[in-house]
Amino acid sequence: MKAWVQTDFGGPRVRRRLDVAAPAAAPDEVIVRVLAIALNRLDVLQRVAPVIPAMSIPHIAGMDIVGQVETVAAGATSPAAGEVVLIDPVVSCGSCEYCLGETPTYCAQFATIGSTRAGGMAELVAVPARNCTVVSVAPEDTERLAALAAVPVAGATAWRGLLSAGALTAGETVVIPGAGSGLGAAGVQIALSRGARVITLVSGERKRKRALRSGAHEVIDRAATPDWVAEVYRLTDGRGADLVWDHVGGEFLGAALRATRPAGRVVLSGTTAGLDTHLHLPDLYQPGRNILGHGSYSRADMAAAIHAFTSGEFTVVIDSVFDFEELPDAERRLESNDFFGKIVVLGPERSPSPTPIPE
Repeated sequence: MKAWVQTDFGGPRVRRRLDVAAPAAAPDEVIVRVLAIALNRLDVLQRVAPVIPAMSIPHIAGMDIVGQVETVAAGATSPAAGEVVLIDPVVSCGSCEYCLGETPTYCAQFATIGSTRAGGMAELVAVPARNCTVVSVAPEDTERLAALAAVPVAGATAWRGLLSAGALTAGETVVIPGAGSGLGAAGVQIALSRGARVITLVSGERKRKRALRSGAHEVIDRAATPDWVAEVYRLTDGRGADLVWDHVGGEFLGAALRATRPAGRVVLSGTTAGLDTHLHLPDLYQPGRNILGHGSYSRADMAAAIHAFTSGEFTVVIDSVFDFEELPDAERRLESNDFFGKIVVLGPERSPSPTPIPE
């Protein structure tokens, strides 16, 4: 089958388009023909360096996958062959206390499609049947497929951070950084769907205008606003935000805390800006503010995000769509940070013949 295979760690050249053996399905799995994948920051991070301990090379990346079921193993009763499915990349045992409690990422057998097992940058991928959600879309509808592929990781993570952990409600004011990222863009749309007032942060005038078009009520250009916390207070008439969704971490956390009202809350969902921070503790305990650990998204979060999207409760923001052979260009766009929304790569059926894998 056709696949983009990571053969080393480094730049785009370490991912090569090759011809490899098709995957075999375990008894509870299905083989899915990939129709579209959405890129995530982790795809690039783990290509550059071994950031995931259990990952090994050669490796096929790609976590956000929509595809058509090709083969169903004997132990899997659904989905059926021919159905189009959206895939949850989190793989676990399915029977331990964490799996039964809907938090599979804490399972001792936790693995991730596209990270610690083969992913969707290929013609075919093997996935557990229970990880598949059947969706109503024609395999030829590339626009709808691209939108669906953009939902899983960003949608479930934003759902967890804003709603399950953050308990965001209608009428509240939420601050969301990085509105141009796939995750930030998803968060803005989910918050809007819940009737919240959205203040978002971007860098640059072009992204500021794009964020306004995406529906954000107020957009702060951090490149032109030295003190974004003061601007949040100005926009809220001195009250502060009810919730700041911090999916970047690092030193942003301390500022996020200061931007919230007394008894307000910060949900920490990520650390792309750094693993460590400095907090001025009186900012936390004196006004009674709260910092909530996001935790991993649950199966329920994933199901809720998919249902909300497919029922039209929120939309996804697509930056660009690439053909399979253009995947290196798609990755370069992701690395440039000059994008707004999710970057999607279509399945390989449009690609020329791959380079044979060397003996």
